[in-house]
Order: sequence, then structure tokens, then C-alpha cells
Amino acid sequence: MNLKRLAPLLPIPATFALGAAAAHAWLARAPHRFAVDLAQPLVVVTSWGAYGAGALAIFVATVVVAATALVLAIRSGARTAQAGDTAAIVAIATLAIGSAFAWPFVFSSDTYAYAAYGAMAASGLDPYAPLPGSAHGAFYEAARWQWSGPYPVCIYGPAFVGIASLVVRAAGAHGVAATLTALRLLAAGAFLGSIPLLDRALAGASRRLRYVALCAYGLNPICLWSVAEGHNDALLLCFVMAAAAIARRHAALGAFLLGLGPLLKAPGLALAGGAALEPRLRGPDPKRFAYALAAGLAVTCVFALPPLVRALGTLSGHRPPAPDLAAPIAGLALAAIVGAYALHRLRGGDPAGGAWLGIAVFFAIPHPYPWYALWLVPWCLGSDGPASRALWAATISSVTRYLPDVTGNLSPGIATIASVVAALPLGFALRDVLLGPRLKPPDSTQEKAPVSP
Repeated sequence: MNLKRLAPLLPIPATFALGAAAAHAWLARAPHRFAVDLAQPLVVVTSWGAYGAGALAIFVATVVVAATALVLAIRSGARTAQAGDTAAIVAIATLAIGSAFAWPFVFSSDTYAYAAYGAMAASGLDPYAPLPGSAHGAFYEAARWQWSGPYPVCIYGPAFVGIASLVVRAAGAHGVAATLTALRLLAAGAFLGSIPLLDRALAGASRRLRYVALCAYGLNPICLWSVAEGHNDALLLCFVMAAAAIARRHAALGAFLLGLGPLLKAPGLALAGGAALEPRLRGPDPKRFAYALAAGLAVTCVFALPPLVRALGTLSGHRPPAPDLAAPIAGLALAAIVGAYALHRLRGGDPAGGAWLGIAVFFAIPHPYPWYALWLVPWCLGSDGPASRALWAATISSVTRYLPDVTGNLSPGIATIASVVAALPLGFALRDVLLGPRLKPPDSTQEKAPVSP
């Protein structure tokens, strides 16, 4: 590893470390009414009012500075990209995630649910059904406290439930805190492992474009933070990147594995569909690729649909107040229009169509939480134009979606406003619509575009 290649990227983990110091100083001034929150195994900033907004402000500043440092580093480092840059990026990502672990709080309770689902599976209970009121245990009580009552039934694939169960079996005897840390470390390891897998999937692209793609993926500040929070999307990404890398040499096997992605989490279905549109993954026999992908999806349906149907049946049994459907319907309509435009671009052989598909997915999400960036960023890697940059910027601005949760103002109107603000950077993609056919990279005759999983 060339240590000189690390220097331009060091501000990213340094920024997270400074943010951790500021967060510790801020938490030291926490009002006494948050004493119970601070006593939990993993402190989650939820419904903290103005004090929670202050904690989020520290995080927003950290993300903005880190993202700016990353953009500057990419601009200077891409011109001199080298074969060993992947190791440098992995090293910097490791330092950044370690610095994120040093923060005294997170903004999501998801790891509590993961541990509870794993404990249920390990005890023979069905995580796709509500926990019986008679069931008690450290993991159940911790999750109940986070959700102020019954926590949601599991909506993840059975493969992830099995992984969570293994983690609970391995670390559960050491307590809830140790198990949550194990789940977070598992996510971190999966994400770090996915970076060299992505590099393999990008075989054939120039070093410059590979450097840009690896930095945009592996050093995205929101992705780094989401991994440190322990989100299981990192496991899905690692699996998809491995399948994409395999597909470059063995298209049918890679396609079959891509079809198994939803066994971890449902977004694997979207990522598999995106991969099916990438000609460099399909190989010389697209029909064989399609059949193998369909076979993988069929296996997924056999194992994933029954438990998910049980979970949906449980949810349908509750009658919450009718939500305001105007915003979701508008989002889906816009997603359909953008998706049609994306397919048009892809049919014309334009790799920017992949970024537009990612934008369509963004609009289809009712409320784009920051950790969704983990499976939105791969759509940015197919081109280096305005659409890709706009989608990448939207993953950064998604940090605003934390605001309603940390302050406790969870009204649909506030949540919608936060989601709209998160989507504002996508407006810059309009430049690609107006100038797309005429936009060409300066060295387009010498380089191939990276693969978008």
C-alpha cells in the first residue's frame, strides 16, 4: 500500500473522530430527563426535542465536511489512480467506521430489533409474528423499550434471521450490549469486504473510473455511518457485490446468486433487476443469464414468501388511522415516469440509465432514511455524469430524514417535508436530461464505464 495515497483521504476519518469528540461533549450536557435513555446498552437519539436536534446538527456538520473532503480527494486522486488504491480505500473506510463507533449515540434502533429477531429464532419463536406477551428476556425487553411497547414483526429475509440467530447464540451470553456490538461489527466487516469485491466487479474499467467508483461507494459518509449503526443492508451489499464479481467470470452462477439476494432483504430484488440490465454482467448469453436469475428468484420465493406473508398478515390485522396517501402516490407516479426514462436510456446503451433507475427507486421510497443509501449508492456507479452525481448527493442530503425522529415530531407532514428536502439534489439530474446525449467524458474513447450492480 502506498502511504502517499492515504494522505488525501485522511480528512474523512479525522472528521468523524472530531465529530465523536463533539458528540461526547454535547452528551455530557444532557438534561437529567434523558438518564434512562443514556442507560441503555446502545444510546439512540429518539424524541429528544431541541436537544436531539443539537445532536443531529453535530452529525450533519460531520457528514457535510466529510463529503466535501471526499469530493476534493476524488478530484485530486483520480488523475493519478493506481492499482493499489483499493487497499488504501479499505484502510480509510476502516478508520472512518472505527471513528464512527466512537460516537456515544446513534440515530436508529434497528440493531435492537435484529437482536430480538435473532433471540426469537434461537428460542424457537416465530420472528414473523408478534412476540407473545408472556415471553420475556433481555433482548425482548430492550427492543420493547426502544419502541415503547411491542416492536415490529420481522420483514427481513430468512437468511438474515438465521445470521442474527447465530450472532445471538455466539454473543448473547455476554449481554445485550455485546450482541449489539457484534451485529455492528458484522455489518462493518461485510461493508469493508464488499469494497474489493466491487473492484473485481469493475474489471475492465479504467483505473480512474474504478477509483472514483470505489471512493463514491466505500467512503460515502452516510454509508460509513449506516454501517457503524449496524444496518443489515451492508450484508446484502456484500452478497450482491460478490455475485456481481462472480458474474464477470461465470454469468449464470452470478445470476443465480443475485436471485438469492432477497433472502437477506427485499431490496436485493431491485439490485438483481439492475444487474440484469447490465450487459457486461449478462455475458454472451443473455437468455442463460435470465434463466439462472429466474431460478435464483424462484428459490427465494420458496423460502422467503411464506414467512413474509405471515408477517404481512399480522400487519393487516391492525387498523391504524388511514394515512395521507397523496405524497406516496405522487412519489410512485414520479418513480414510474423516471423509471420509463431510465429504461429508454438503457435500451440505447447509455450507462446513465442505471443512475436514473436509482433515482426512480429513490422516488418510490415513501421516506428515504439515510441507511437506504447503502443500496442506492450502487446505482451511481454506472456513469460519471449529472444523474449519478445527483443521486450520490441525495444520499448525503438524506441525513435530514433523521430530524423528525430525533426531535419526536413524527407527524406525516414533517416527515414528508424532510423527505422532499432529501430529494432536492436530484434536481441537478435535469442537466442530464437536457444535455445527456451530448455529454461525454473527456477521455470516453479510452475508458469503459464501471458496472452498476
